[in-house]
Amino acid sequence: MADIDDSVQKIYVNQDGMAVMKCPSCQAIKSADVGKLRSSAQHVIKVRCTCQKIFGVKLEFRRTYRKETKLAGDFRSLPSGKHSGRLTVVNVSKGGLGAQIIGFNQFKVGDELRISFNLDDRHHSLIDKKVVVRLVKQNYIGCEFTDSTSHDKALGFFLMV
Repeated sequence: MADIDDSVQKIYVNQDGMAVMKCPSCQAIKSADVGKLRSSAQHVIKVRCTCQKIFGVKLEFRRTYRKETKLAGDFRSLPSGKHSGRLTVVNVSKGGLGAQIIGFNQFKVGDELRISFNLDDRHHSLIDKKVVVRLVKQNYIGCEFTDSTSHDKALGFFLMV
């Protein structure tokens, strides 16, 4: 009978649909083509190692790593600046961020904003970016960065630590 590990690993899938998994028991490395699972609703699978250990893997199809955060920031709508307010950046990646709007969320997919917040790094680096809203769920918005600036270096370093 196979031994089952209840923990679930998060595995990033590359552009070719390949995932590299490591057995938590024997540390064996296994590669698998999981590209066909990209369109499925379920991205958690069970893997059986050659040592017979069964472990869970959550497949992450995002293009870039997303770091969980809790950073206070500000937003204003573009181009007019008519709507502005406070938000909390709850996750960030090289390509965008997720934020909780404080107060009423009046945004819809396609809206453009300017979002600014300070990282909790040693320099409290200011990130000031133009974004486009890609996802709206109640007071949560998912945004894609539309400009690259000199702050990208600070953000890149922040994501590595």
